[in-house]
Order: sequence, then structure tokens, then C-alpha cells
Amino acid sequence: MARRRRSKIGFQPGEEPEIKERPIIDEGVVPPWGTAPEDSPETPSDGGEETDEDILSIFGQPDTDDTSSDTDNNQFPDDAYFEEPQLKDHLASVNIDERTGNYLISVGLPGSGKTVLQSFTTYSMSVAGNLSAKPDITEENGEINHRAQQLRTLWLDEWKVGRLPKGTPLREDEIREIRLDITNLENKSQRFNFSFLEISGESFKDVVPTAISAPTLFQRINSFLTNDKIRLNLAFVLKTDEQLGEPTNDALFTNFIEFVEAQLKLDLTQKVGLILVLPNPKVVFGEEEWRMMRSNKSKDRNFYKKRVKDYVYENFPATYTIFDRWNVNKRAITIFHIGDEVQGHIERVDFKDARSFIDLNYHFFTGKRLQPKNSFWKRIFGIK
Repeated sequence: MARRRRSKIGFQPGEEPEIKERPIIDEGVVPPWGTAPEDSPETPSDGGEETDEDILSIFGQPDTDDTSSDTDNNQFPDDAYFEEPQLKDHLASVNIDERTGNYLISVGLPGSGKTVLQSFTTYSMSVAGNLSAKPDITEENGEINHRAQQLRTLWLDEWKVGRLPKGTPLREDEIREIRLDITNLENKSQRFNFSFLEISGESFKDVVPTAISAPTLFQRINSFLTNDKIRLNLAFVLKTDEQLGEPTNDALFTNFIEFVEAQLKLDLTQKVGLILVLPNPKVVFGEEEWRMMRSNKSKDRNFYKKRVKDYVYENFPATYTIFDRWNVNKRAITIFHIGDEVQGHIERVDFKDARSFIDLNYHFFTGKRLQPKNSFWKRIFGIK
């Protein structure tokens, strides 16, 4: 059975206390209409600027509906593959130190939505927009990563019928790698690798020290973090309904960074991309504020930037401090809406935030934006 998420989570509109003094700055918030501007974001917006260049207009023209029709709940995938014998642990035979490419590692508490983030992003590249996503599953010695094939198939089949994919098992040999070769079909010069590591939230909880255990991380995670041949982005997925007696987001993220700095002797803050992800924004902020966040109007864009940063600062202050000290050109906060949950299924599936998230990762990997061919010169000369 697939996991069911709670319909009500965390913060409700109107309950937030006034923040008297907060180090709010304008850079790094990625709205659903597109990603953060390339110029230095230190200068506050005056509210009079024109609409930003829009990744949604690139990957979905004005006559394109990014919200799909209701999911057909009568068609379910064959569940037989859930009963198949355990496939070979592919990463056991891979020299992780020699891996290359662009990797996203999603960090978060159990149930925070890491699998939803990565699986829905993968699904969106496979069925929506103008990106081609082909699996990179063959090693140099000819060995096939059947685990990656199985996981991607599960994700595609689950999302096809609007079901939330299962989370990842705890064991280290259950860490799974998805490697994709992406091509922008509107600009085929933009081809890039986009890889994910699917890791259990329970694995990340181990970095939080307890009375009986010291912080630790699986060796495979350490190997990817210390591999200087890959370009890496971290997504901190914020669990907005923290459970009493369980580690908090602040405890997890601060101990994760401290572990990496103290145990692995790494400073991630300058070269690694950091994305704070707020899932379920429609529930967190309420229908009215969520719709304002989706508007292209200048005043609504400014509202979005301030509202999202205020929320993170008020509810996860230590996490906000990590964000605030990160390289301004390699950090962002974004919401991630996928649709509406109705009786355990996702209806009115929405790809806007997934598209923005893909472009943001591409920007952190390459310093560029996903855009149609010759769009730069068209902007320069005002050609439509």
C-alpha cells in the first residue's frame, strides 16, 4: 500500500506571531512563475519592475494548461513487481569516487516528502513540458542498473494513477541511484545529466546525536558528498508537521551540516547548491495566499518572497541561519505544489513548481537557464 499523507499540516494562516526583528533579505526565494534572477539579489525590489523571465512560459506556452485533468483512479499498475525477489545492490559494485555528473541529494525527516519531490520531478520530465529524460543505466563494463529501472518504473506507474510512491527502506544497501540524460527539446544544445539519490529519512536522523549514539551517516552518502568530480545540490525538504518527541527540522539540518564539516572536513556553503523546499504550500499558507503566490503581478511576487522567508525564519530559525550564511548565488527557497490530495489520491496534477525546480537545479549546476534556442538574442532585439 502506498503511504497516505496527512491532509492538514503544520502552520495555518493567521496563526503566525508578528516577527519583530528578522534578518529578512530578498534574494534566494524562487517563485512558482520562475527561478531567481541572475543578478545579485541583494537590492530589494521596488515593486515597479517588469515581469521576470519565466521558465513556465518557456516550458509551457500561454495556451498550455499545466494542470492535468483529474486522475483516472480506476487504472492501477500491476502490483506484481512489489513481490519480486530483491534485485542486486547495484551501488555495491560501483566505485562512487569515480562517479561524475550532476547530483541532487534530498535531506529531510521521515515523511517530509523527499521521495515525492524526486519522483514527481522525474515524472514531470517524462510526461510534461519540453524536456526529454532518458535513463542512464549502463556502466562502462556493460552492467545494467536494474534497480534504477525498477524504481523509475514504480514512480511512473504510481504517479500515472495519482498515488504517492512508497518511501525508501532504511538499509544502506537500499540507497538507490537514478541517473537521467536530459535534453531541452526547444534548445538541444542544452543537454545535461541529472541524477538523484533516493535515501531513507531514517538514515538522515542518524546525524542527530542522542544519549546513546553519536552522529553517523552511511558510508555511501559520505562517498558522494566527498566526491569532487560531481556537481552537487542539496534540497532540505521541510516537514511542516513536526512530531513531538521526534527530531526537528532544525536539529536535523544543523547536525547534518556540522557532521559534514567536522567528520568529512568539507565546507559545502560555497560550491554546493542549497534549496529549501516547502511542500504542500496550498495547505501551509491557505488557498488565498497560495493563489497570490502564483500570480505574476509585481506586488504578489514581492508578497511571495517576504511571506515564504518569514515562514521559514519563524518556524525553522536554525535552518534559516544555515540558508542565510550560504553563498548567495547558490541558495534558494521554493514551494512545491503537485496537486490536490483527495481520499489518498492526487487530482488536478500540477507541474508548474516541478518545472521551476528543474530549472533551478540546472542553474546551480551550470550557471545557465533552460530556455529556447536563440532566446537571448530575441530578448536583446525585442523579437517575439
